Amino acid sequence: MPDLPVETFIAVRPREQVAASADELLRRRAGTVPAEEAGALAVYRWALDPVGPAPVTGRVLDGPPADLDLAVEERAAIEVSRDRARPGAERKRAVGAARALGWILGFAPISR
Repeated sequence: MPDLPVETFIAVRPREQVAASADELLRRRAGTVPAEEAGALAVYRWALDPVGPAPVTGRVLDGPPADLDLAVEERAAIEVSRDRARPGAERKRAVGAARALGWILGFAPISR
């Protein structure tokens, strides 16, 4: 069995599946993207091309995100989503980010 390049998958998801999820989100939300979906979209874009800062922590990576990088971002997103001192839109964006990261990592969905 040939070795697959690391870039074929992002955590447990095929790269094409992550890209298709981002495309579907944009297609469904043509125009204005609500905060939660904006968080998910930011995660998909960052996971596919981590050139800029991570969507929740702002960390800058030297290469593609490893599973640990994705997990750190997911945990931070959950913390932000539960922080009642933050504005509602920021918490909703973090919920979307946490769900997208959890999905990429293969975790069970978080409840609302």
